[in-house]
Amino acid sequence: MYDTIIIGGGASGLVAAIAAIRKNENVLVLEKMPQCGLKLRITGKGRCNLTNTLPLKEFLSHCGSEPRFLYPSFSKFFNNELISFFEDLGVELIVERGNRVFPKSGKAQDVFLALIRFLEENNCTILKNTRVNNLIIKGNKINGVETKAYGDVSKTNKAPTKNFFASKVILACGGESYPNTGSDGDGIRLAKIAGHKVEETFPSLVGLRLLGYNANSINPKLINFETKNVGAVVKDAKGRIIAKEFGDIIFREDYIDGPIILTISRQVASKIGMEKLVLELDLKPAIDTISLDKRFQTELNQRGRETIESSLRAFLPLEIIYLLKSKARLDFSKPSSQINKEERKKIIGLMKNMSFEIEDSMGFQRAVVTQGGVSLKEVNPKTLQSKLIEGLYFCGEVLDLDADTGGFNLQIAFSTGFLAGS
Repeated sequence: MYDTIIIGGGASGLVAAIAAIRKNENVLVLEKMPQCGLKLRITGKGRCNLTNTLPLKEFLSHCGSEPRFLYPSFSKFFNNELISFFEDLGVELIVERGNRVFPKSGKAQDVFLALIRFLEENNCTILKNTRVNNLIIKGNKINGVETKAYGDVSKTNKAPTKNFFASKVILACGGESYPNTGSDGDGIRLAKIAGHKVEETFPSLVGLRLLGYNANSINPKLINFETKNVGAVVKDAKGRIIAKEFGDIIFREDYIDGPIILTISRQVASKIGMEKLVLELDLKPAIDTISLDKRFQTELNQRGRETIESSLRAFLPLEIIYLLKSKARLDFSKPSSQINKEERKKIIGLMKNMSFEIEDSMGFQRAVVTQGGVSLKEVNPKTLQSKLIEGLYFCGEVLDLDADTGGFNLQIAFSTGFLAGS
């Protein structure tokens, strides 16, 4: 018999375990993968953006449509407490551009090791390769969990089941993003078993596939090229702007990526694939169309003997000129003096509004977080206990909580984990 059973050994689950152990509880962590913290170790491209130092009000503006739900979690364990928490565990931290906090080593692995080291040194029981098949619920109270060995043996259905008992069970097994790390929807499944409503889930903070944009249609030199200070909007079929961002984008082989694309994907996650969406890129947002045209004409006149491509180098990097060329379908190798008004206007139009229809996102396999999850209406924000089942708690990505990129999602995971375990 345990005091608390935690399902999932990721960011929120490990912190929940530490919070419970600090209360002198007997804690069991159940992790179905061969190792804990697999997703945590790759977050932030392996650097682990732990949190953001923005003040509470501004921080919450990045946290979705129900930020007030997070007040109790953040009141107990916010960015300052998180920074002290990890420094006490021996992780040196630094604050980088955009108020983002990282381990000084630049290694997410160090964050994971600090958490797991504390648990191991404080006699937390951690069972890996162990999947929770079912929740044991009696009279609307949690009583424990039913588990089964996970891996090749489970595929034969010969692995024996084993029950573990506790009066408190915390669902911390993530959403559906990066399923190869273990967050493949088990938390959603178990919540439904308990009778909870689950808001529809979508991939969020994810790259976008664009119609007509693929390895066959772009110059290889454009692949993985990052361009800064781009304006981007998404419009629906009626031409209404439904998302707008400014910042950096990265062109991949068959999709586009980068900070503002991830943010935009979150804003339109539920609409992708359901209706026509058009992404418009402004490659020169700092200058209006008329002024840009005048400057381009001046450049063309001064470089009359040079190619159009050469004249464009005054405005864009060569990699982006390749993309412009593929969209314009004009001969950029002819002398600048030979360009006509229609061609010039077309080039200017593309620099100010290069549009692509959004075909799809890169899906849960590449999504940083899951949008949707256990309905917040059925969870007490002050404790994160289920309003339906006594003793059942939720934390992290299994909840209908998601936020912008920049350290916000991990802070939510850690804060809700800490509150649930307290």
